[in-house]
Amino acid sequence: MIRFLRPTSETEPVERLRAEIADPQMEGLLDSWLRLAADGTLPDKAKFDPLEHSGLLPRMWIYELTDDRQDFVGRLCGEEIRHVWGQTTKGLPLSQISSPDRFRTSYRRWLYCVTAPAVLLGSSTEQAQFVVKRLSLPFTDHLGRLYVLGASRYDFRQVDPYAGRHPYRHSQAALAVRASDLTGSAHRGSQAASNARTWAAQPSPSA
Repeated sequence: MIRFLRPTSETEPVERLRAEIADPQMEGLLDSWLRLAADGTLPDKAKFDPLEHSGLLPRMWIYELTDDRQDFVGRLCGEEIRHVWGQTTKGLPLSQISSPDRFRTSYRRWLYCVTAPAVLLGSSTEQAQFVVKRLSLPFTDHLGRLYVLGASRYDFRQVDPYAGRHPYRHSQAALAVRASDLTGSAHRGSQAASNARTWAAQPSPSA
């Protein structure tokens, strides 16, 4: 199931998404993407510096959409991800490391991520052992290839041991925000902050 965040008069999508992420390092990753996408185009992966997020590197990953657009191939796999899953995903097709039903779900979501484009925040319960939250961000390169770059947070404490769930089934949910809504929201937020600073710097009218 995908839930879409849309602009409202009460709150901006970027602030609502940050509240849903609830992870300072992953919020920092979102902020880097927003800076690179400020001109309204898909960010160039070459301009993204992973070392700016050194604390997040063990949980980061990159997948590239294949030329025929039928699959994604792992290009980066953090050490924590390799440890949790017992293997690296680098160089492997998504269809090879996922069951058929899971592949269809993940493939459709990531294809939407890179073609809409949109930012996705997914949450799933894996093997009745842990909950994982994934932030997925769309990127491109100078050749026009498309990538999903993101990070995961694993929590082994949030699983209900009494839930009626088959030990190898997983449940998935996702939150999606169109890239244009996010960048527009971020721009309005920075403009409002700039206006507030300008107002604060003005001298008070004399009595």
